[in-house]
Amino acid sequence: MTRPLISVVMPVYNREQYLKESIESILNQTFTDFEFIIVDDQSTDSSWQIIQEYADKDSRIAAVKNNEIKGCWAARNFGWDLAQGKYMAIMDSDDIALPERLQKEFDFMEQHPEIDICGSWMEKFGADCGKTTSYPLSHDEIRDTMFFEDSIPQPTIFMKLASFEKFHLKYTNNVAEDYDLWCRAIDNLKFANIPEVLMLYRVHENQTGIANKKEQDNGANYIRIRNLKNIGITLSEKEVQIYLDIIQGKVAQKNKKDLISAIKTLDKISIAGTKYGYQQLFQDKIRIFIKNIAEHSLQKKITSLKLYVTTFRKWKILVTPRANLRYIYHCLRNSFHV
Repeated sequence: MTRPLISVVMPVYNREQYLKESIESILNQTFTDFEFIIVDDQSTDSSWQIIQEYADKDSRIAAVKNNEIKGCWAARNFGWDLAQGKYMAIMDSDDIALPERLQKEFDFMEQHPEIDICGSWMEKFGADCGKTTSYPLSHDEIRDTMFFEDSIPQPTIFMKLASFEKFHLKYTNNVAEDYDLWCRAIDNLKFANIPEVLMLYRVHENQTGIANKKEQDNGANYIRIRNLKNIGITLSEKEVQIYLDIIQGKVAQKNKKDLISAIKTLDKISIAGTKYGYQQLFQDKIRIFIKNIAEHSLQKKITSLKLYVTTFRKWKILVTPRANLRYIYHCLRNSFHV
């Protein structure tokens, strides 16, 4: 039997409401040389029956049950172990792949043999209708952004299996299993995103990222702290919390001491990141964080002349003469307790 070029792996847990649309979006692809491994992760609804019905009608479908370790990460690995293709495409059981998704990702990877994994842009539908989610395109841009947040979308993943096997890379038991895997792979493999919408991403209240948001955030924060350690940064418990708050948009410095601590932490990360080979987009992210802190400090009238001289001017945070004068004015008022 000839091995397929692509193995599509889709874990399923209680998705009877959306499953048929997701399965049909793969079966209706313009690229047809694929196997479709659908892994039921111990569903308690009619998902398994739906999977079997489609498997009976299309020989490309391999319907399998994950009766071992439960969880999305384990179900993905279960399907991964069965994959026979040169490439593996990830599919989520509530999304819809556009008809040319596999063809365009396959062509891209064949035309760029240096790339080990690619994704694409997505369009949201459902509860967050019609919004296109774009991502950085080149490996360096993806790597720069990945330090802070996931920058290659899991539902659109198309990977070269041999590359991941070479470095013994698979999903692990982290709720943010995709972000964890990409961060472990990013320094050994080459990443890219295709600047085109190839996936319709369904937003609904029962999806993992919404239903388990707190666990997702905790899982991602664990990875962010690991990223810091990888570039030689060790922070105190308080500094870690300040950093994670900044990443998640919670700018909450209550006094000058907190303000200085937040800026020093970001400056330390900026210097270490440069030494570790992070580039412009990494520094741009740091600059945005510092800009948010500067604006917050002005609003709350928590200012520091020392920070203005040593940091805000260096990063060109306060762009206009008016903004610079306003900040200095509040620094002087605070110094004289006016």
